[in-house]
Amino acid sequence: MNKTLNILLGLLTAALLASCGGGGGDAGTSPFTGDPNGGSDPTAARLTLLLNATSINNSGAATVTATATAATSAGQALSGIPITFSVDNGATFTQSTATTGTNGQSTAVVSIGADPSNRVITVRATSGSLSASAPFAVTGAALSGTTIPAIVAPGSTGNKVDFRLVNANGAAMIGQTITIVAGSLGTTTGTTGVNGEYSYAYTAPAATGPLDVTATAGGVSNTQTVTVQSSGSSPPSAVGTIQSASVSANPSVVSTNTATTNNRTEVRALFVGLNNLPIRNVRVRFRAEDLAGNLLPDGSFSTADNLVYSDASGIATTAFVPGARSSPTNGVIIRACYSAIDFATCTPTAPLSATTTITVAAEPLSVSIGSNNVIISGPSNLTYRREFVVLVVDASGRAKGNVDIVPSIDLERYYKGQYVRGATWFKGYVVNPNTTPPQNAAHPGIECFNEDINRNAVNESGEDINRNAALEPRKSDVAISIVGNGKTDDNGAAKVVIEYPQNVGSWLRVKILIAATGVSGTEGRATWTEILPVPIDAISAAAAPAFIVSPYGVAIFNEDVTYPDGLFVTNVAPCQNPR
Repeated sequence: MNKTLNILLGLLTAALLASCGGGGGDAGTSPFTGDPNGGSDPTAARLTLLLNATSINNSGAATVTATATAATSAGQALSGIPITFSVDNGATFTQSTATTGTNGQSTAVVSIGADPSNRVITVRATSGSLSASAPFAVTGAALSGTTIPAIVAPGSTGNKVDFRLVNANGAAMIGQTITIVAGSLGTTTGTTGVNGEYSYAYTAPAATGPLDVTATAGGVSNTQTVTVQSSGSSPPSAVGTIQSASVSANPSVVSTNTATTNNRTEVRALFVGLNNLPIRNVRVRFRAEDLAGNLLPDGSFSTADNLVYSDASGIATTAFVPGARSSPTNGVIIRACYSAIDFATCTPTAPLSATTTITVAAEPLSVSIGSNNVIISGPSNLTYRREFVVLVVDASGRAKGNVDIVPSIDLERYYKGQYVRGATWFKGYVVNPNTTPPQNAAHPGIECFNEDINRNAVNESGEDINRNAALEPRKSDVAISIVGNGKTDDNGAAKVVIEYPQNVGSWLRVKILIAATGVSGTEGRATWTEILPVPIDAISAAAAPAFIVSPYGVAIFNEDVTYPDGLFVTNVAPCQNPR
């Protein structure tokens, strides 16, 4: 049970009464001299303190504004009166000005400091011998507990009670001192972990009967009662008809684990009956499944396969700790099977169960590449550049930063041909040069496969099909690089650039391959294929473009060819033509 709220309210009420009596009225003879209506400096006879809130939550974002007002005995606000603030119980503050302003006020903004525990903080304002104080409460810490198991045999070992401490936003309160008092077993002190958790392990006492295990941390307490008795009996059955059974997991996306991590999601099953009243002692078993209903191969629950009993709030809790494998989006089903009495197993076909889904994600899962329609002129206007964005996400679609990106490019095909002039420059050939303007016909050029079949940049037998003693295209005709440190940024993005000489534009078809290291599954690579584009203004300009003639030749039709080595061949295919 949470016993702290009543204590806090009592302390707060008492402190407020004390504040009203000691800080708001005439303090007696003023320690300041002078007549407020005369020619000497005005003096303060009264100091009051007002807070804009009597309680704030312990999330760390909320603050309280304290306003001190200095006045004469007649109530006239005084400026220039020095004010000193102070706070207790680990709080901190910042003060606006050291003296009161024209409204007779000085303010301080108070925060809870590094301590997120529930407590009462007192703010005090002092000016000379005058002082005023006012309290406010810090609330929001919550401590829950789960007995594993709820019934233990006398003298048995391996029993535990799991406690978890969270703040007002449900976030773990880490590194908080927790004290466990367990009857004849004495007192144990520990510290909450990275998930706000603390597991109290104990050996059951020899005597039978109820064993109250009370934990106190963060200014709140929680008592879990364990039944020590011989096997064959169980707690009372759940009473009432369950009108609603639900299960939730927070967070719904949880990272995978390694040998040194303990990532987990908190699972809560809630059972309510008529008039939305909670039902106690509902038996629950938790199970993790894949989307096909199969038992998840890795991952475990903090309660293992034990029965968990709902508490007075109708809540049964556990935590799911993933293994090393990631899942598809919403690819893990958390099932809570339940009954009013004890039962043995939880299965997908259980008549009474509630489910929710989570995503287990740690490794980047998917890589994409995309671009725009912009072509950039390189340094000295000798090259063209194209920029691409690479995006890496995990199974839930969240951006994955700091992932190594390895780009590569393959020159799949090259083209022979030329541009001719019409209304604009276009790929084609001259039909009749004697007309005005010359008669031209469109032709996309001849498509040829990369001669370097195995891409090892070595001219091997049978590869140089045009017999010009070189492999086309040259690997260096296009360069690819990644901007920055070679990793994705916090948005999961990285920029890749390709650069090529302007005369190569439109005469190569390239395939960009992006590989992301550490990506599991089939989506760890992404490709982009395009014919190297050229700027529209180069096509429409009157001057001939740099790429007017393909660097790989202009042969269009089959013809007789004499090769550089003297071999004469008739009716040579265009890609086998060295010109």
